[in-house]
Amino acid sequence: MESIPLLLRNDQLVYDALAQLGALSGKAFPSKEQLLWQTGLPEDLLAQSLEHLCQQKILQRTSDGFYTAFSAKPIYLHYRSFRSFGQMLECPGGAVSTDLLSIGPVIASAYTSEVLRIPEKETVIRIVRLYSRDGIPFAYEEYDVLYSLLKNTPKSQLQKLPVLHVIQNNLPPTSYPASPLLIQSQYFSMTSSNDKDQKYLHLPLGENILQIVGRVYHEEKPLCAFTVRTDANQCFLKDLSTLHFHTKKQDS
Repeated sequence: MESIPLLLRNDQLVYDALAQLGALSGKAFPSKEQLLWQTGLPEDLLAQSLEHLCQQKILQRTSDGFYTAFSAKPIYLHYRSFRSFGQMLECPGGAVSTDLLSIGPVIASAYTSEVLRIPEKETVIRIVRLYSRDGIPFAYEEYDVLYSLLKNTPKSQLQKLPVLHVIQNNLPPTSYPASPLLIQSQYFSMTSSNDKDQKYLHLPLGENILQIVGRVYHEEKPLCAFTVRTDANQCFLKDLSTLHFHTKKQDS
């Protein structure tokens, strides 16, 4: 398995079509007919994918019902393995600590259900962890993990170990350790702070937030959907040279 796209399959078809037609690099947005021809999707699924791309801040709907592309394009990076997102975000000389804010069963959103290939409104285990640098919160991560995988996991494990490590340890005995977890297709975007950012990072609404979205797979089966949000003003991944540095370091 070379690459698993972050976008759901139909969304990826639409994204690739928009890229090929130049809509993501400043050219006029293609007509619905062009996109139907380019993607091969029926009209209802095309409309659904366009809305998904709006939710991901790749597109925006204009007042007259048409779409335009945001000027900032998403960045796709592929990682074979890394221990934690906190490592990616920390800087030399800063003491980074991690706190488990909450863990427990929740009803999966429609997006999470689709990512994890489970029925809508099925229960998943949600884990929220906060990263602080020298006592100041700067990022938090939210994992939605298959309920069956972590239903018997004591909370104490997640207070001491990275979530990805706990997931690896809870793989079925027949599978572990034949192949490692695969964390791929992280989607990086800049967005504005929301209510959760106010709560966890103590930021006012409208501040710049760097968002990382992705999934965790094992042997091509999705186990977890995650989102990481960090205060862009405290983030040390604001330029691509830093991103590529960490990519090579973690893959070596």
